[in-house]
Amino acid sequence: MRHTLRAVGAAIATAVAVGVAVPPASADSLFVEGDSLTVGASAAIKRHLRADFRQITVDAQVGRNTPTGISRLSAGRTASVWVVALGTNDAPSPATMRQHVRTVLKRAGHRPVLWVSVWRSPAYSKVNTMLSRLDADSSQLSVLRWDQYIRANRGLLASDRIHLTPAGYEVRGRLIAEAVRALLSQR
Repeated sequence: MRHTLRAVGAAIATAVAVGVAVPPASADSLFVEGDSLTVGASAAIKRHLRADFRQITVDAQVGRNTPTGISRLSAGRTASVWVVALGTNDAPSPATMRQHVRTVLKRAGHRPVLWVSVWRSPAYSKVNTMLSRLDADSSQLSVLRWDQYIRANRGLLASDRIHLTPAGYEVRGRLIAEAVRALLSQR
């Protein structure tokens, strides 16, 4: 989307920091596909969005890579909105990730897709830049730049510098929830 959630993410981060709510979403169900970071943030995502969605399904597993996550998207076939939080367990290849995103968008049909960028190492910066470019060219895709947020808030990282502290998972869940609301408010 031309509004790229970088700016929205900065506004969300500010809103989260001061406790300001973003307007509620208007959709029936949400499907979230992810890896261990999503496992950790699952409860926070559900808690922050339970008033906005009739049904929230989180399908996440430790070690899940993007191809495996894509193969599981049929579980979200009735959802109004998809969130994809994958890539941490993949090689940092912009070309491969571009193909994955295009596959997800094709399978999503007309529903909006929020993609959460990858924080792992500097090698993923090209993947995240590519995600932002796709976001700018798509009315269906929005990218939440988690990498930019966590770069400025490294105290939320656990000792492995990839996974999060309990407070970090809470923030990740809240930012995903606020990004979903922002995405829907612009549709």
